[in-house]
Amino acid sequence: MRKITSFIFQSLNGFYKGADEDISWHVHSEEGNEYSEKEMQADNILLFGSVTYELMYNFWPSEPAHEHFPVVAERMNSSEKIVLSNSLKKSEWNNTTIISGDTVRKIRELKSTKGKDITILGSGKVVRSLTDAVLIDEYKIMIDPVALGEGTSIFSGIKNNTDLKFKSLNTFSKSGVICITYMRS
Repeated sequence: MRKITSFIFQSLNGFYKGADEDISWHVHSEEGNEYSEKEMQADNILLFGSVTYELMYNFWPSEPAHEHFPVVAERMNSSEKIVLSNSLKKSEWNNTTIISGDTVRKIRELKSTKGKDITILGSGKVVRSLTDAVLIDEYKIMIDPVALGEGTSIFSGIKNNTDLKFKSLNTFSKSGVICITYMRS
């Protein structure tokens, strides 16, 4: 059975996006890049919702991505990717599969098979629906040292309580970012 991990960044006050979908406040430092390089070595399948997919597709194949983050860019572009979307019909980004319809059922079926583990990057709606379906095994939450006036919580709208158990903590002393990993209890 595959493990599903959610990786998302958020503000100190729990918002993964600010007003008007703003994520410009997120600190992507050299330390964060080194952490991403290490995490990408796992060669997991990357899972996105359509909004996050569009953001990723518009950045990672670009020249600035290759110039500033060459290792992560190469891994992002070569990794197997899944997009959960009922509106996206085709993808121009290599190694991308689009899943539509009853996406929770399809991810449950995929999780029950042998193969690569799955990492959800961002994708708040996907995290919420898979949290409610009890399909996420680990939550990696990168907390930026910023408080936002308004925004959306990653767990806003979940239907049930989700008990988690602390697993690990990574600190990035130069940027002040911390990354907490929790496992589902």
